[in-house]
Amino acid sequence: MNKHMKAENLPAGDRGTVSADPLTSFTLPSRYYTDEAIYRAEMRLVHQKSWVYVGHVSDVAEPGMYFTDTVGEQPVLVVKGRDAKVRAFYNVCQHRGHELLSGAGRLKTKGISCPYHAWLYRLDGALAAAPMTQELKGFDKSQFALKEIAIGFAAGLIFINLDPACAAFETDMGGFDDNIESFLPDVANWVVAERLNYDIKANWKVVVDNFSEAYHIPIAHPQLSKVLEQEMVEFVEQPRWTFNRFKSKGGFPGLELTPGSPYYAWQAWPHLCMLSLPGSDNLVALRMAPDGVTRCAERVDIYTPAGEATSDPKLLAVRDLFMHMFNIEDISIVESVQKGLQSMGFDQGRYVCDGATSWFSEIQLHWFHMQVLGALAAEND
Repeated sequence: MNKHMKAENLPAGDRGTVSADPLTSFTLPSRYYTDEAIYRAEMRLVHQKSWVYVGHVSDVAEPGMYFTDTVGEQPVLVVKGRDAKVRAFYNVCQHRGHELLSGAGRLKTKGISCPYHAWLYRLDGALAAAPMTQELKGFDKSQFALKEIAIGFAAGLIFINLDPACAAFETDMGGFDDNIESFLPDVANWVVAERLNYDIKANWKVVVDNFSEAYHIPIAHPQLSKVLEQEMVEFVEQPRWTFNRFKSKGGFPGLELTPGSPYYAWQAWPHLCMLSLPGSDNLVALRMAPDGVTRCAERVDIYTPAGEATSDPKLLAVRDLFMHMFNIEDISIVESVQKGLQSMGFDQGRYVCDGATSWFSEIQLHWFHMQVLGALAAEND
């Protein structure tokens, strides 16, 4: 059970109380997917206090390279300094709050210049120049540096945490880096082959829920069922991340596979889900960011070795199947689930699990929900 959870504080719905034991537990009541107050609490206690995936070191490979993002409803930027250090800041000028940068690219100037009044910041966040401030009494440029955000790295992936009191990334996400690199040893040197964005009409947790279990795959993903062997080879559960290893079947025309080839899946709190599909070197990173109670801004980043994105036919098949089939099927599923959660005809179901954590088991779904409940309970500690 999450350290913040006490059995007497677990929520109840119309069928009964959520249990720390997945074999006896009812699922989260539907209000956790529809209630504005719960969503606002999640924003404060989950998305603004967790290590959130934002990109890859290849996005900031050279000094002056940057990208912007929105995390926990906050504008952020990540930039590589002249000292080769990658840093994260709130993407707002300390003069009047104007956003500093947009999109991604490489700065042509020596620093970050605000487009409103031209306050200039060095890439380490220090204020370098503020026009017409020479006559201001007591004005100290050192007091107006950009507000820095905690940053962490795992296998080339970049994470940030908006909580100034957060534990170090290595403490919260211990072992995540080593686990990824034990199966994808060169992933830190890969590049983005494709970056996709989807506006999904479902609560962010519905989308993560769908990734968290393989129970639906034979029914909802007939092509994927020709790739994924219905057998769990390995399941690792850590406080803030999980890992699944499966084996492949023989595939299908266009994606012929050697049976038994490895198929990997990771899930990292709060909303990063990753796949490495068999047949080629790839890592598919999905971030299910909240965008309102009943909306999810899903970003999909497909990483590959440099040069293989357009040359490996199996990688092209994986990309096309994910873009045009697997993810489209999942979007239809989660949007339908959201409608059902908003109806008066449903409140709770049951986790389908077994003691052996078989391939179909919803044990990881239960793990994710315990993370959610633990984060929300922390406000009352």
